[in-house]
Amino acid sequence: MPSPHLDRPNYLVLTVLTVTVVILGLDRLGLPPLRATAIQLYLWAVLLSAFALLLGVANVGWVHLRRVLAGQAGWQHSAALLVALLVFFAAGMVSPTGAASPMLEWLFDSIIAPGQASLFALLAFFMAGAAYRFLRVGRPGAAWLLAGAALVLLVQMPAAHALLPATLAALVGWVLDVPAMAALRGVLLGSSFALAVIAFRFLLTAR
Repeated sequence: MPSPHLDRPNYLVLTVLTVTVVILGLDRLGLPPLRATAIQLYLWAVLLSAFALLLGVANVGWVHLRRVLAGQAGWQHSAALLVALLVFFAAGMVSPTGAASPMLEWLFDSIIAPGQASLFALLAFFMAGAAYRFLRVGRPGAAWLLAGAALVLLVQMPAAHALLPATLAALVGWVLDVPAMAALRGVLLGSSFALAVIAFRFLLTAR
């Protein structure tokens, strides 16, 4: 039989979270007396993030190690991930400069950066396929979206940008900087409020 206290929300966590959010919000409004407290809270958040990152790395390593030991499908990829994890960990530990070691920077510039560039290059093809499927002219409003996306892409391309009129390029830049950015900030603000509401609901209904 579960303990009765498990059916109640953790009011201590709720209180700490609410006070932290209020202090950080008031600090963002420009109240100088809360600056020192807000800075201390930011430092604690960085410390907790570092521990969370370490736990995440340990969990990923353990999951892939079990996959390799069990011989599951795709264990070769898990083994490659574990080898890369150990190599980067060793490169950072053997150097007194830590993350700024020349060996670690060379590994990042020679392996991670090309891999990221290849991934983003492949994403361009996936985005083009998604645009072809979902931005068809026959759909309501899709013609405007397709025209706007094509115009933005043309302006961003150096060869096409040199051939387009300066007025058109300035207009597209204004659209990106003002209405599009305003819409993006609205989406981010709404997403932040939604995440906050979900977090509070989770804490209030946690069992």
